[in-house]
Amino acid sequence: MTLAEKLSAYTEEYWDFSEYRNVTPLVRYPAVMVAPMQACILKEIISADNTIKEVLDPFCGSGIVLQEGKKLGLNVTGFDINPLATLITQVQLEGLPANVTPISITNLHSRLALLVGNVTPFNFRNIQKWFNDDVILSLSVIRQAILGEPNSRIRRFFWCCFAETVKKFSNTRTSTFKLHVKEQAQIDSTVDDSIEYFKSHIQENYPRLIKSDAGEICIRCGDSKELLNLIPQESIDLICTSPPYGDNHTTVTYGQFSILPILWIDKNDLMIWDDKLLETFTAIDSSSLGGKIKRKKDGDAEYCEYVSGISADKQKKVISFLSDYENIFNLLAKSLKPGKLLVLTLGNRRVDDKEIPFDTFNDMLANKYGMELDSTITRNIVGKRMPCKVSNIKEHGAVKSMSKEYVKIYRKRSE
Repeated sequence: MTLAEKLSAYTEEYWDFSEYRNVTPLVRYPAVMVAPMQACILKEIISADNTIKEVLDPFCGSGIVLQEGKKLGLNVTGFDINPLATLITQVQLEGLPANVTPISITNLHSRLALLVGNVTPFNFRNIQKWFNDDVILSLSVIRQAILGEPNSRIRRFFWCCFAETVKKFSNTRTSTFKLHVKEQAQIDSTVDDSIEYFKSHIQENYPRLIKSDAGEICIRCGDSKELLNLIPQESIDLICTSPPYGDNHTTVTYGQFSILPILWIDKNDLMIWDDKLLETFTAIDSSSLGGKIKRKKDGDAEYCEYVSGISADKQKKVISFLSDYENIFNLLAKSLKPGKLLVLTLGNRRVDDKEIPFDTFNDMLANKYGMELDSTITRNIVGKRMPCKVSNIKEHGAVKSMSKEYVKIYRKRSE
């Protein structure tokens, strides 16, 4: 059976994975891929082609594809522009050393007890806008206690647990991935038990991360355009990723979601590829695909059919994203070996309540850059964090969010 035949043998409802819930993630990172779905796809791909030895995810997020690939014995390489994402991915892949982790946790508890009341409050720009004074003191204690851990693998794990603690006790709303301050009444009612929460989160997560051998992993933080340019042409066996679905001016952004934990974490344990990322709360997003609006070029005309029906201002933003994304697609196609697969999990966002057909845009790019569509999987998105209807737009009312996701599998032509 061909790969397409194998995948088509599954029922459409199978791909919904309606019962799947990652109830206690290490860090609740946005738009996490469905792990059993990616595991199934990778397993079928490897079964159909036993020459595949590695998988690349150039937008790895919190590392779901790489985790599943590693379980299947593949060599894994991941890129992401977000330092919090690469920290989470690194910790999930390298795990924790069995022999010393329990001792390190005990020692951490001792440091926490000794440091309460004995630390200078940590500080960064506008910190008091985003955290209550008592929370700042408690988080400062946790931060100092983590810095005392000598084992880098364990310390990175502690930072991840700290990142989730920072998010939980900040003054940001949980209903959005952008930074918005809570109502004052909510801020005033915050009860600071951040130290106990941090300790509990460690206990809940560390047992599943115990590994005797971290193995070889390659995780890099930076602009995927730059990192992909370093890969030799026609050298990669398999690319499997979930690219950004749309420009970050008119859709959700993850840089703002991540920036508060990043500012608390020691820079030496993060892959900060540009210090300017820490200068503003939007620097990660403006460095991402479509983050900078470019002047219209003659070549942009082919994008017009994908943005018709939305306002002229937002057309510019979406076209800037599509232009950046096409550059990435070209690099992905070049890096693949002939006959090998590019697997994209993606969706069609709405701008001005008009659906941007990103799935067919990728079909166009595939044809343009020497690839053929092998298979398409359509799944219903169930258990979404985001509501079915999101922010209101003037004269449109509430805008629907995505309810379906697509897996587009393209094969590079052998010529």
